Amino acid sequence: MGAYEKATELAEKFHLPLAVQEQAAIAALLHDCAKLMNSRELFQECDRFGIELDELDRSTPNTLHPFVGAELVKEKFHIDDQTILNAIRYHTTGREGMDIVEKLVFIADKIEGNTRNPLYIQKMTASLDFRHCETLDLTMLYILDSTISYLMDKHLIIHPRTIAARNDFVTRLRTENRL
Repeated sequence: MGAYEKATELAEKFHLPLAVQEQAAIAALLHDCAKLMNSRELFQECDRFGIELDELDRSTPNTLHPFVGAELVKEKFHIDDQTILNAIRYHTTGREGMDIVEKLVFIADKIEGNTRNPLYIQKMTASLDFRHCETLDLTMLYILDSTISYLMDKHLIIHPRTIAARNDFVTRLRTENRL
């Protein structure tokens, strides 16, 4: 519920169109529907849904719940809105070319108050200026940088989508002279 509340709050504060607010709310509400599945269950669901896995996926099953979740949302709730499904799919790793709904859900998941440290939330959201939607990109970059640093410090695998997402935001922000 924390991500749902935060995504809704962000979408409203940025005065986004109602359709975008609704997509973000639905995606944030359902984004972790497969989170409590164990590795065996995730692998079974990947097989059932035809989700192709490589060796990296098999070694980092915690990155599979968003993909299984998107398929469950399609199956159980008959939602086929690709914007909503992509926001669910990429809320953990991010990806290149994220749209506004994906950014809102990704950020909301990382800064929701139920499981996150208030100082982390404050630091990650310091760049948000609700008069300018473009500030979501800076916040995305800060969160991705923080995530990568954390994973490096713990000697954990960094998913290539996370690196690609970070590089995409750096490139875009530099091109727009915002870095």
